[in-house]
Amino acid sequence: MATTPPIAILLDLSSIMGSSIREWQEYSRIGNCYLPQIIYEEIEFLTGRAPEPNLEKTAREFTRFFPESGWQLTNAHAVHPTINPAAGQNLSKQARLVVSVAQCMYGFAQENPDNLVVFVSNSQPILQRVPGLNQPNLCGITTAALLQWVRTKQRPPAVTQKLETFSNSETSATVSQPKPTAKNPPPANSPAMTGPASAAQTSTRQRSISNNLLTKIVGTLVSLLIFAVLGLTAWRFIQPQSFNQFWQKTGLPALPGK
Repeated sequence: MATTPPIAILLDLSSIMGSSIREWQEYSRIGNCYLPQIIYEEIEFLTGRAPEPNLEKTAREFTRFFPESGWQLTNAHAVHPTINPAAGQNLSKQARLVVSVAQCMYGFAQENPDNLVVFVSNSQPILQRVPGLNQPNLCGITTAALLQWVRTKQRPPAVTQKLETFSNSETSATVSQPKPTAKNPPPANSPAMTGPASAAQTSTRQRSISNNLLTKIVGTLVSLLIFAVLGLTAWRFIQPQSFNQFWQKTGLPALPGK
C-alpha cells in the first residue's frame, strides 16, 4: 500500500498579503511551509513602501511572525520553456516577480522529488502555468482552497488528483524494477566444494601423499644399500686384510673366494 508523501507548502506574495497571522499559523498544520527568497525580500520592501496602509501593516506583521514560525526560505531555481520570458522582452517589476516565483516553484519541486509540493497563490496566470510544467509532484491551489483544507480536513481536488498520480508513479517504478535472479551454481572445479564429495577428494589426496612418501623412503633405503655394497666391495679389494678383520668381527658367514 502506497504511503502519503510529505506535504511541502510553497506560498507566493498574494497568498501572504491576503491572509492574517492566524491563517499563517494554520497553514503549518498541512505541512512544512516555504517561501521564495525573492518574496520575502519583497515583503520586507513593503514594510515601508507599500502603496496601501493595509498592505504595509500586513507586511510588518509577517516579518514579525516569520522568525519564530518555523517557515523556511528557498532559493530554488529551474528553467522551463513555459515560464521563460521572450528574449528581449521588457517586463514590469510585477511580471519579473511572477517569472521568478514560477521558476522557484519549478526548481523547488525538482529538488524535493519525495514531497508533494503544493504551490499556493491567488494569481491565476501563475496557477495556470503549473499543469504545463508536467512535474509529477507539483500542484497549485488558491489561498481559499488551502484554508478550506486546513479547517475541513478535506483535500482540494487538485491535491487529491496529484496524490493519486504520485502514488501510481511510485508503484510503476517499483514494478519495473527487475526481480533478483538465483545465483548460478559454482562450477564443478570450484575450490569451495563441501559435503561427501569434498571428503572423498580429501581422502584420495591423503592416500596419494602417503604412497609418494613410502616410495621415496624405499628408494632412499635401496640407494643406501647399493652404496654400502659397493663400498664394502671396494674395501675388500683395496685392503683385504683390514676388510677380513672387520668381516670376522661381524660374525657373518665367510664371503666366497675368501
